[in-house]
Amino acid sequence: MGMRKIIESATTAIEGSSSKDEWEVKKEVEEVEEDEVKMMGEMDTELMVCTARQYERYLLLKLLEQKKPSVIVLYTMSLQTLRQIEIYRSTHPRRHLQVYWLQYTESTEESRYLESINRETLAFEMLIREQGTLMIAREFNVDREEAPRLKTSTRDGGGLVRRNIDPRDMEEPGETDRPKIIVDMREFNSELPTVLYTKGYDVVATTIEIGDYILSPDIAIERKALDDLTQSLQTGRVFKQIEQMLEHYDCTVLLIESNRKFETKIVNGGPFQGELSRHCRDIRALFCSLIRTNQKMRCAWTMSPSNSAEFFSELKLNAPEPDVDRAISLKADQVESSSQEATESSTSQPKKGKKWKPNPTVVRTLTQNFGLKVSEAHNLLENSKIKTLADLFKPAVTASFLSQYMPASTAEFIKEVSEFNFKK
Repeated sequence: MGMRKIIESATTAIEGSSSKDEWEVKKEVEEVEEDEVKMMGEMDTELMVCTARQYERYLLLKLLEQKKPSVIVLYTMSLQTLRQIEIYRSTHPRRHLQVYWLQYTESTEESRYLESINRETLAFEMLIREQGTLMIAREFNVDREEAPRLKTSTRDGGGLVRRNIDPRDMEEPGETDRPKIIVDMREFNSELPTVLYTKGYDVVATTIEIGDYILSPDIAIERKALDDLTQSLQTGRVFKQIEQMLEHYDCTVLLIESNRKFETKIVNGGPFQGELSRHCRDIRALFCSLIRTNQKMRCAWTMSPSNSAEFFSELKLNAPEPDVDRAISLKADQVESSSQEATESSTSQPKKGKKWKPNPTVVRTLTQNFGLKVSEAHNLLENSKIKTLADLFKPAVTASFLSQYMPASTAEFIKEVSEFNFKK
């Protein structure tokens, strides 16, 4: 009954207004169809009280669609409810709708309502600023080049066309048979897969554990940016990756790709660009040990992703297509298990038909730091129980035992170093 009195009082206030106000109201109503106009005194006797809850955001819209009200009175003002009423009004522009709300001036309700409007304004301003700073490409170049191929000689039968085949039925090789490159899914954060696609190659995206790009059954490439290479050398991850690739691929390439941010840092820009700090010297020493340890590894430097794509095209030229199933089936744990089996077999007894080879890093340490010859280092590692440097400095190893494989002076020096107390 209280809501009915409020509506009736609002109706009497409108009826008692001046003729100028009535003319202004009628002027606003002229834009709406006469059938759907309802004056305040002519409205239906049915009054409905609705509670708009925040978790029922579509209930109010559904109720408005069913009842089609002409007057809405808001007892508690909510910005979310007001925006839903505006949506209903914009979707039905020919319906006449009047909205009133009850609110005390300079009250907490009014301050909450004004604060919500302020938050909404700030949110829209923030979205406009973010849209102005976003780098969004409005035009995309989807043209693809033709992948380079070696021309087939007609004298070898490459240009022979059978008489019983219609030349119009023959498909062009450029449209159907494009060379494929297997790319690891994690590499799609870089620009190189997109450049390869525009160069005319079919990029096969999959998850592979060994290698980043597989060009053929024998060619695998591990791509490293300059900053990523520095981190991988410190953690030793790149040593393990190259070892796994050499286990399964004949041609293993470490691709070191520069970036635009390194173009201006020619001097004092990092361990590979002239910086002479101790940290950078250590990084360069690790990189040299990586190259000397894996002598079958190829190392290539490129300045941009487009330069890398050109290098890929030279390696891929007339090479057989890679096998996707084989690339996926290669697991990193298989290489680790095989290496563990090799070390266990080397400590016990070498297998027949396979000669155990000592670690080249251990051989190089013995020859450079202890003055042994290469033949003496191989003799020590192949014919004794010493396989690593840790075995060389064990207390059970005596000078007389070492003198069997090296000069006595060298054996006494090694034993003196192993027994020296470095804590003093």
